Amino acid sequence: MKIEKIEAIPFSIPYSKPMKYGLRGYLESADHVLIRVTTEDGITGLGEAMPRPIIYGESQTSIVWAVESWIAPRLKGLPLFGVEKIWDEMEPLRGNNTAKGAVDIAIHDALGKSLGIPIYKLLGGWTDKIPVAWIVGQLGTEEMIEECLQARREGIKSYKVKVGIDSKKDIEVIRLLREKLGDDAVIYVDANQAFSYHQASKVLPVMESYGIALVEEPIPIWDREGRVKLSRQITIPLMGDESVISPLDAKNQIDIGAITVISIKTPRTGYYQSRKIIHLAELAGFSCIIGTQVETDVGVLASAHFGAAFKIFAYPAELTYFLTMKDSLLQNPPKIENGMMALPNRPGLGAELDEEKIKYYRKDK
Repeated sequence: MKIEKIEAIPFSIPYSKPMKYGLRGYLESADHVLIRVTTEDGITGLGEAMPRPIIYGESQTSIVWAVESWIAPRLKGLPLFGVEKIWDEMEPLRGNNTAKGAVDIAIHDALGKSLGIPIYKLLGGWTDKIPVAWIVGQLGTEEMIEECLQARREGIKSYKVKVGIDSKKDIEVIRLLREKLGDDAVIYVDANQAFSYHQASKVLPVMESYGIALVEEPIPIWDREGRVKLSRQITIPLMGDESVISPLDAKNQIDIGAITVISIKTPRTGYYQSRKIIHLAELAGFSCIIGTQVETDVGVLASAHFGAAFKIFAYPAELTYFLTMKDSLLQNPPKIENGMMALPNRPGLGAELDEEKIKYYRKDK
């Protein structure tokens, strides 16, 4: 069975509220790219690529170009089962992280369908459901608190809080969340590299006193010495995200002792590279978490399968932001009940695309 065609379909679906993060991060809509792989036997697989110019240097336009002009011609005619050969063709293309990652996921979706096996069983089969975390962006204090309380009422017990702009406010938000959510809530923070070392060394010990479980990318990746010093200064684990976008990045961060938890984002590394990263984490004795690219239900389902496949994921998956979107692309979007997401037992991702939604939201009409 060979790859016949790879499509890249740009689309845009608005969020009900913008996501503000880090120093400049701001998202009003999911301006993403749907990847569709079709085999010569007519089997199709889906993936989703998320442009993040300030992180990966990709845009919606560049992803479409990379897939249609570079990746698709290289992969056409290759065997669907030849994942090693497929990556041997894609790897020489520098960057283009999410373009390659989404193509990898779409190929695995088609592979699962061809075998009649759900992806989570194909990759590892650890569990068939995973706990999820709620993510709250940089909003007003009261709005952030209420958003987390609403998530708690819906059964979610883990909360990721975006910080890094106003240290005084950040501390107050964490204090209030601990007070209102109770001691059993898992609360952690993500600064998206917004703190300096000196800011982080003052703010994080205070947050630590309120029982935060993790801190994600508190200071810039380039501040190698500061990251190492900070990791030794506080007792809470430091999690790598933007610093671990490839297996080589992960090895470097492990070697210098800057992190002890790794955020796995399958949209940027696909299943193939993500497996390499979690194996490095296992050898280092690290834990992992399924991170988010604030994807639609297509990308959420893809990441959820990976999170269910392996036992290394010790924290709830960050796969709830799709609930803030004004629409979905699937006929059967993932459901969350009592803070848990169950994986479909259908072949591949189990995703049933709503073709009318694609026609409505696509941007190359």
